[in-house]
Amino acid sequence: MAVIQKERRHIETKFGHAAQGLAKVIFVVILANQILTSAFVYVVQQIDPGVLPSVTSLFSFATCGFVSFWLQADARRAYLFARERGCVTPADKTGRALAISVDCPKRWLVVLHIELNPRLVAI
Repeated sequence: MAVIQKERRHIETKFGHAAQGLAKVIFVVILANQILTSAFVYVVQQIDPGVLPSVTSLFSFATCGFVSFWLQADARRAYLFARERGCVTPADKTGRALAISVDCPKRWLVVLHIELNPRLVAI
């Protein structure tokens, strides 16, 4: 019987990667905020053309908070799921890098969680 070895890519984590992970979160939050706020403004203008700009600002502010919280929570859940399934393993004995299976579901969220939480890797 042949043993099939999964291909893995190694991710080395440093504290500087936290800024990279944060930049990804900010980019997704801004993009989602712009799309959702534009849709909100369009619908609100159809209902009441005289709506105050503060209503749109409040919606935009709340959207940023909710999307940021959702994205980070989803990344945490993806990481925990991948760790349970064995998709995330130490790449070497030092523990300074993690190997993430290529077939890991929601791999980009797992990488994001590791970047946001460099303490997961012993540095």
